[in-house]
Amino acid sequence: MSTLSAINFLSDSTSQLLPFWIALAQNDRDLELAANARQLAYGKHLPLLGEKLALPDDDDRHADSAVLLAYSKLDGSCIGTVRVQIAKQQPLRLEDSYVLPKALKSGRIAEISRLAIPARSNGLALRLMLIKAAYWYSRANAVERCFLCVRFPVDRQYRRFELEDVLQPDEFVAMKHIGMIPHRILWFDVFQIEARWLLSANPLHSVYFSNIHPDLLQNIQMRTLELETQSRLSSIG
Repeated sequence: MSTLSAINFLSDSTSQLLPFWIALAQNDRDLELAANARQLAYGKHLPLLGEKLALPDDDDRHADSAVLLAYSKLDGSCIGTVRVQIAKQQPLRLEDSYVLPKALKSGRIAEISRLAIPARSNGLALRLMLIKAAYWYSRANAVERCFLCVRFPVDRQYRRFELEDVLQPDEFVAMKHIGMIPHRILWFDVFQIEARWLLSANPLHSVYFSNIHPDLLQNIQMRTLELETQSRLSSIG
């Protein structure tokens, strides 16, 4: 599925049900499903890394982390996963390899990682929705900035997100938590990217902000918007 086709598929209506749902991992069985998806996805191109990811790690079980899983509505199988680590009790895992500038570490920050989609069918649409779920999870938890580490040539797929480089454009850092593979470190402002995409007419704006997808984390987008509205009204009153 092309980028345009995926965006059109996800932009047909204001509120749209998906052929899958995304939920938070609740137990060891869920974490094992996530690890299996990682092994299959990463193992296609990076067999050694795939083997290292075959089992849940300590970060999966840490209080700072949330593992998200996508399940097919057709048969209930796990078809994708992503992890969000919010730096509450410990630094972001990427900081094992590169210490972020103080200006980017102020406030609450998070790292979106371990994105894995084993099958190619509807892979791009699923990728967009996993990242959307991670975004709204971060926003619901008052995260100010999110970071992603992406390797070449996968980093080219993130151009559509209009993210910022922590280092110089196209500069890579070997990441200890990703098998010492060189990655770009990208980031975005959680509460400003909506306006940024609106001004740039980014087609992802409608997918991430105008359209509601109830299948994402029990309609986390709508629930978060309602809480934000209540908070603003309370501050006015």
